[in-house]
Order: sequence, then C-alpha cells, then structure tokens
Amino acid sequence: MPRELIPIRKSHLLGHSGVGAIVRGTNWLVTVQDTRQWTDRCGVSSGEPIRYVERVRAALGIDEELREPPTAKELENERIDGVCVPATRFPSWMRCPACDALFHRPWQNDQPNNEPRCNNPDCKRKLELEQVPWVFAHPSGYLADVPWHSLAHREARELAQRNCKVQDRLRLIERGYEERILRCGACGAGNRFLGDERLGFGQGRMQPWTSDDRVSPEEEEAQGDNELAQVLAINDTRVYAPVAESVLVIPPESRVRKGTVVDRLYRSSADRSLIDGAKNQLAERGVMRTLATKYRSTSDEIKKALVDLQRGYPLYGEKPTPGQLWESEFEAFLEVLPDQREDEDLVTRNRSGEWHELEKSVGLDAGERKIVRGVRNLIRVDRLKAVRVFRGFTRLGGEKIVPPDIVGKSDWLPAVELYGEGIFLALDENRLKVWEQKDAVASRLEPLLPRFAQSGRDAPNPLTSRFMLLHTLSHLLMRQIEAECGYPASSLIERIYCATAPEPMAGILIHVAVPDIAGSLGGLAELSEPRRFLGILVRALERSRWCSLDPVCGEHEGQGPALLNRAACHACALVPDPACEFGNTLLDRGFVKGDAANGLPSYFEID
Repeated sequence: MPRELIPIRKSHLLGHSGVGAIVRGTNWLVTVQDTRQWTDRCGVSSGEPIRYVERVRAALGIDEELREPPTAKELENERIDGVCVPATRFPSWMRCPACDALFHRPWQNDQPNNEPRCNNPDCKRKLELEQVPWVFAHPSGYLADVPWHSLAHREARELAQRNCKVQDRLRLIERGYEERILRCGACGAGNRFLGDERLGFGQGRMQPWTSDDRVSPEEEEAQGDNELAQVLAINDTRVYAPVAESVLVIPPESRVRKGTVVDRLYRSSADRSLIDGAKNQLAERGVMRTLATKYRSTSDEIKKALVDLQRGYPLYGEKPTPGQLWESEFEAFLEVLPDQREDEDLVTRNRSGEWHELEKSVGLDAGERKIVRGVRNLIRVDRLKAVRVFRGFTRLGGEKIVPPDIVGKSDWLPAVELYGEGIFLALDENRLKVWEQKDAVASRLEPLLPRFAQSGRDAPNPLTSRFMLLHTLSHLLMRQIEAECGYPASSLIERIYCATAPEPMAGILIHVAVPDIAGSLGGLAELSEPRRFLGILVRALERSRWCSLDPVCGEHEGQGPALLNRAACHACALVPDPACEFGNTLLDRGFVKGDAANGLPSYFEID
C-alpha cells in the first residue's frame, strides 16, 4: 500500500489537525492516530520533554508530563529520518464517479503507487475512485465509517432484503443537486441518503485505527439508547473539535538561564540518578568530579546546583493553583523587572509613563485626552513564550473529552512551545468602576445573561459588562492593527484579563505566537510606542461608531451563535476564529461606543 508523508505544523497537530481529526493529504484523507502510536521502532514514546512548565501544569491542573510531538524529515529516495506521527487512511469507503459503485478499502489489493480504480464489470470508464466525504460520529467521541449496508436496508420490507448479507454490491447514485439514492445491487433494497441520518452506533465503539477500545456491556447500558450517532460530512465542524489550552510562561520559570549547571542538572534525570545511586560519600564525590568534567564546571558548582534542586528549583516551593492562572499573568505584565535579559522568555518594557505624558501634549483634543486617561498601563512585550497543551477532542458537541491516547492512561500530553511578542494594556480601574455602575450599562448586559447561562459555557465566569467592553475593544484593536499595520488578524491572538474580585483585573494582551525561537512576524511590539498606539486606539474607537450594516447591526438584540452578540457582525467586530478565545461571541460595540439615545455612556467618555 502506498505511503504518503503529510507535512504539518506542530501547532496544527495540537489543533484542528490533532489526534482523531480528518486531515487532507496530497492524495488521501487520513485520520491522525492517538499518542500511544507515537513511538519509535522500539516502542518508546517519542517527543522531547518540555522543561520549566511546572507552573503551566499547575495552572491547568494536570499531572502528566508535557512533550513535543515527534519530528520527521523526508530525505532522498523517499526515506524518512525520525519518528512520524502515524495516520490511517479514512474514510475506508470509496466511490466510482462514473458508475456510483461503493468499494471498501479497495487500496488493499492495489500495487504500491497505483491509485485504486473501479473494477465494477458494468463500468466502462474504470475511473480512479474517490473517498466518500461522509463519516459516522458519536457524541461520546467515537468515529467510524458510515454503515452503508445498514442504511441501504434500513427500511427493507421483504424478508430477503432484510436478510441480505452482500456487502460489495452497493451504489450511491446521485440524482441532481443534493439528491442521492443508496441502493443494494444484490437484493434491490434502497433508500434516500440525506447525509445527516441518525442511528445507533453499535457495540464497536472505537476510532478508525483502533480495535481494542470497545466499551463494556455495563458502560453500553449506562449510556442508554438516547445518544445516537450521526452521519456528517467530513468538513462539518461537529466532526471534530480540539480541546487545547495555552498558558504563558512567566517568572520565575521565564527567567531561567539556559545552559547553567543547575539547568543542565535539572534537565538530566540520568545524571541526578548517578548522584542518588552513589553508595557512599567517596562514590558520590567521584560522580560529582565526573559531572564537573562533563559540564566544564567545578564540584562546588555541582553541589550548589543540587542544593537549588533540593530547595525546589525553579519555583522554590511556590505552589500555584489553577485559579491563579490569569491573576499571575496579569501581575507579571504589570511588574516590569528592571534587570531583564534578552534571552528570558518574558521580556517587557513599561511605556505607561510615556503614555500618560501624552495628555500634556500640544495638539490633543479633549476626546483624545480622555482616551489617554482611560488606559492605566501600556506595556511593550518584546518576547513571550506560551505553552499550548492538547487535552483531547470532542465530537458532535458532546461533553466527553476524548484524551490524546483515547484510553486516558498515558503519563504525558502533547504540547508545543510558542514564541512571540505583543502589546499589553490595562484600563483605569477607578474610571471602569464608575462606568460599570451606570444603570444603562447593566440594562445593556441583562438580555445576554440568560442566553449565556443556557449556552452551557463556563468562561468567562461570571459574564460582566467589564468583560464585554474588554473583549469588544480587543477585537476592534486587532481589526485596526490588521487594517493599517499589515498584520493579518488570523496571526494575532487575544488574551482577556477580567475580574472584579478578589483582585480586580481589566487587561488585554494582543500577541503573535509561532513555534519558532524567533517568535515574531516583525514589529508588533513597536506598535506600543505611545503616540503610535494612541492613533491606532483612536481610529479603532472611531470605527466602532459605525458599521456598514447599521442600523440593523447597531440595534440588534441578539445575533451569532446562541445569540450571544449584539452590535457585532462580520462587517465591524468579528475576527478570524484562531484570533478569538471565545468563538467570536460575547461582543457588543454598544459597550465601547455608547448609545446616547438610551443613556449608555462610552467608557472612554467618562470624566
């Protein structure tokens, strides 16, 4: 059977091309196998461990080790160097575009490098077969081929048709646009095929590449018959939804100096085992001398490094919790350290003083001065690192998250380090509290609260007018950066810091992040120059006042998924999906621009 190497970014492998996803290669549709199969020839799990992510793991509440996906390269003569992430050709059924005949795994009997062709004796054209574009998905995460034989005989009336066992005489006949007939050539049974049929999945609840993950009869009975699987087109977003989370690396882990003795000892469990395995002090001194030679250091430096490790390097006893994720990042941006090095993983520069000096500048009008007063902190982010962790995936909007190894027994999760730069701003807390207490602000939010509760989303929690303001402003800024600075909005990422208690937060981080040590598309941090950023912010606020679909958009009571947007549409506030943390929902220009007719003030007009 011919093999195909499909190049793919690591960041994509932890997203919409992850485990269980259907990926389009040059010649075939395939589905990515689970992490149990990401091994070398000896069966050892591949991928380099990611170090200095204890805070990341604590913030996400995970115990598993984090590792990067394995990397392979294609050499000459179609040879592969490294470990590939394996994939299975799927769907397994193919169809002849000329005679409509269906074939199951026709490539099994083909010679390498030959494309399967129709072998139906009644077909005169013998064209290359095409994979069918439908799959069978279950809310619990299972995926399989469409049960074509069962669907063809689903409404069979005659006994002979109901008992038909012939599997290789099926045809999917297309009659005009969106009209298809599924027919069995052996018994004559047939039905219309709509492409969205719902029926039981059966007992073989597995993935296309597995054969040993069947559920027990007890689990089958517990699930009941109310969860039916559904036929879906392969490009339907319900087929696969990745569950991944990103956490920024902040001090003290971002300040670790690579290549030091303690760093090398921290990374090498084998060297630490040599020290721990020494039977007496004499043997221990010998091991330390050996390591000192290896590290080109002294035995005293080795001893000092061991003391640091025993004290809990690099966190030194600090035990972050999942609830501290946003607060810790927010504080890290506000506390700009004076002795930062360029090789650290978080390098920032406080431009707040220069920003507030603008208020005294000649040439600013009253409105621009209010805008300056509305932003408390402006931070240039020259370098940052995020760790993106793949937690699993869901299908059909189901609540069950299928882990990367399918069975949930692995001691590691795939992750990738992303490097970038950006801009961070925090709004003025005192002015924000005055704005939030306005009756018109609370009234504007009220219709969204029951919709948000019914949507089942748990973030942000709770939904507040503060969040709506920050999120919409973030989108407006990204669109403005795209319009005048050359950055495609799909390359930008937002991060909203919003809370009213225990410590109030009102911040926006807009950054780029790519799986490369350079980590920059060039110049995003430069936009934090105060006068330049003021121009971007002023024009973003001006554009918030109108939309090409106004007055319909501006007066909308609810639009978008679950009606969670108000004055926000593709013409004014939506951005490409990768740029938004919340699926382009929870947006409303009214919180930014205000609505004088209804007494709703703009935050940036508050005195």
